[in-house]
Amino acid sequence: MEQQQIHIQIEKSEALSTRKKSNVQLLPFKIHADCEAKVEQYFNNFVQKSENGQLSGSFRGYPLKGQTIEVPKGYKGVIFHESKCMQKERNLYAVNNFDTITYWNWSKIPSKNDAIMQALDWIDIAEALHSPINEE
Repeated sequence: MEQQQIHIQIEKSEALSTRKKSNVQLLPFKIHADCEAKVEQYFNNFVQKSENGQLSGSFRGYPLKGQTIEVPKGYKGVIFHESKCMQKERNLYAVNNFDTITYWNWSKIPSKNDAIMQALDWIDIAEALHSPINEE
């Protein structure tokens, strides 16, 4: 089996950081399309925020519950675009960045039991495991 090569192209960090940050939505389903969507017009305008910061919305009549998650300090969210997928080589280009992700579940409030929340917890665990030990 032949190995696939992935090439990641990132502009200078100043060029990426001067762009308007992307509004990233992590939804509990797949949309089989690779094009621009009018998210602001058809989705964001109908999202409601409660007093405790929980979000509610819907997609095609199905209820969604959401929460805004910040990218951990010291990390940067980057969006990549792949112009053409080849069998042996893939070229990914950094096109934008983000500081927050709006994470959505079907009709239940996001919690620490969700995979994305657990994955973000591993960042803190990994830092604790790999940080130097100070013997005093």
